[in-house]
Order: sequence, then structure tokens, then C-alpha cells
Amino acid sequence: MNDCMVAHAKAYPFAIPEGSYVLTPDGWRPLDGDPVLGARHAVIASGSNASPDRLMAKYADHAHLLEDTIPVTCAQLHDFDAVYSAHISHYGSIPATLAYVPGAIADVFVTWLTDAQLQRMHETEAVGVNYDFVKLTGINLLCGNEIGLTSAHAYLSKSGCLNKDGKPIPLAAFNVDGRQWRAMTQAEVLDYARSRLDPDEHTDTFIRRHIECADTRAQRTQCLAEDALHRHWAGTTYLTP
Repeated sequence: MNDCMVAHAKAYPFAIPEGSYVLTPDGWRPLDGDPVLGARHAVIASGSNASPDRLMAKYADHAHLLEDTIPVTCAQLHDFDAVYSAHISHYGSIPATLAYVPGAIADVFVTWLTDAQLQRMHETEAVGVNYDFVKLTGINLLCGNEIGLTSAHAYLSKSGCLNKDGKPIPLAAFNVDGRQWRAMTQAEVLDYARSRLDPDEHTDTFIRRHIECADTRAQRTQCLAEDALHRHWAGTTYLTP
């Protein structure tokens, strides 16, 4: 296991553009004008799904699905914050989920997916294992200056929100007005997990161990989930098969 894998784990949620963009088979480019959305599914991205590099990796072996492109628009989501989930991903990071936080306004992104693109996204999100696919209704989601949504889809952690002193831990990479708790970078939250689970271990070695071993990763996830927090939106419908 080389240091690149550890650096990759610490880089979550990876590079995120300042503005809206579109994903194509050749990469991504800034979104010019209003996207043609048609019957696409609006899926909130509050973690690495906001990153074009991460999205390209998810569709790398399914490039034909990008021929229809994927618009990804900046948005503001009221009464939510982007926080860390109480589980560890197969590539070593602690990924994100949404938490209900009255009064907060989170800068997020929305991926606009066709049926086939959504099915591929389900596969990459380990739906039914790590995440539930849900529909949030009665929300206030503003995409740019023209599109206001009262419902959208999202992936919510099955394990819940990572707990620190009885509070969730927000992602430092996402701006949120009215944020109630101290945010952490991925490097910081991985070190926090190490302090809970294996305090005598060096952080990089801690990360390597759960990248290399699925059993270690599962055991650590189970421990983190034991005191996880659950901050659900009342208008949540679970759609996981």
C-alpha cells in the first residue's frame, strides 16, 4: 500500500469547482447557460459527488452514460448541513451525509441524472449497504436564480452521523450559513476516528489498515455507528430497494 492511497483518502471530498458545471465523456467544463433538465432526477450532492474528478471516476467504465452529459448545479439547501457519516469508505475516507439543522443554509450541488445514470450512481454509493436513497419533500432548495425545488433526492448514511461530544461533525469543504458545530477537514476527522478506535496508532498506518482489510473497515464502522447521531428530516421517504 503506497502513500498515494493514504493521500487520496485524506483528500475527500476532492476538488470542487466554485460554480456549476457539466460532465461529458471528455471531462468537465463550466456550465454555460441554463441546462436542459427534462425528466432527470435531482440528487443533492453534499460530499464527493460534488467533485467532477470523483464523478468521472464513478463513470469511467460506463463512459457511454456521459454521452447524455450530467449537469451539476450549485444550490442552497435550507435547514441542512453537510456532515460526516459514521462509516468508512472502501478507499479509506470517512464520507458525508446530510443532517437536519434548523436555520442552516448549506451550499451544496445538485446532480441531474437520467434513469441509467442514477442506476450507476446507486452502484457507486452501495445503496442498501452504506446509504439509503431517499426523497426529501417539503424542502427549500434553490438552484441558481431560476430553479426552486421543494423536493429532491439524496443519499443518507445508514449508519447515521459521526458523533463527537454529542454533536455531528460538519465538512470544512462546504460553506454553511448558520452552522452550529465546528467543521473538520478529512485529515482531521480521520485523526479523530483514530483517537477513538486506535489511539496508539499513527494516523497514516490507521488509514492503511482499513484500506487494506475489509474486515477492519467493517469493525471500525460498527464501532463508529454504535453512538451515531440521527438527525432526520420529517419529509423523508426511503426508496432503497
